[in-house]
Amino acid sequence: MQEKQEERATDRAERLLIEGIVRGLYPPNSDLPGERTLSKEMDLARPALREAMQRLSRDGWLDIQQGKPTRIRDYLKDGNLNILTGLLKADPDLVPNLVPDLLEMWELLAPRYTASSVRRAPGLILDLLDSFNRIADDPEVYALNMWQLHHMLIAYSDNLVYGLIFNTFKDFYQQLAKYYYSNPDHRQLARDLWSALVEPIESLDTETAAGLISSFVSNTRDFWQDITFDQYQKEVLEDPPKTKTKKKKDQKKKTK
Repeated sequence: MQEKQEERATDRAERLLIEGIVRGLYPPNSDLPGERTLSKEMDLARPALREAMQRLSRDGWLDIQQGKPTRIRDYLKDGNLNILTGLLKADPDLVPNLVPDLLEMWELLAPRYTASSVRRAPGLILDLLDSFNRIADDPEVYALNMWQLHHMLIAYSDNLVYGLIFNTFKDFYQQLAKYYYSNPDHRQLARDLWSALVEPIESLDTETAAGLISSFVSNTRDFWQDITFDQYQKEVLEDPPKTKTKKKKDQKKKTK
């Protein structure tokens, strides 16, 4: 029990530090306040704070040198993919700006791993697409299945780095995808994609299959470019409870 409490404290310390850096409380290329000061300001034990700082150092937020003040790095210049994950967690206001950028990167990578995997494992991809014909008309299910499709396409491509990049955003993807597929029109677009992929995969037409995937990601990016943060925040924060309530009502009806 004590270990879980310490882990929660570490996560909180990490979140508060990222928020402070992103919002300019601890600006890049400046010295971070000492552990004692931060511990008091955040009301956290120093061991938890120290562990959080080590994590942030590994991700490129901080430069820790023994005997010297901890330096806040220029995280956008010096960081890695974990910087993006931290930004999305710490400052939701950045979501509308970052999502289209992430999808633009995805749009560039998707045709490559799609063409590669269609050549290497067409039968497995077709089996997965066939299983999608029997899924429930539910946003969470669509989000999961689209993740499974891209996960398989990446897994059977000839580039291991794609999977490392893709998995970095798994948790955030699931949150956004549930919102995206809450729109019935978007679920229909997914069904259209899955159906359209069958023929080119059967004929090993890698160019057409890659083009279909790229076009779908591009359309998704257009959606996130148009949406406002207020819309996203309202839907994500308020709709899930409504969805749960609806499910409970449906379960009661089935019981009766």
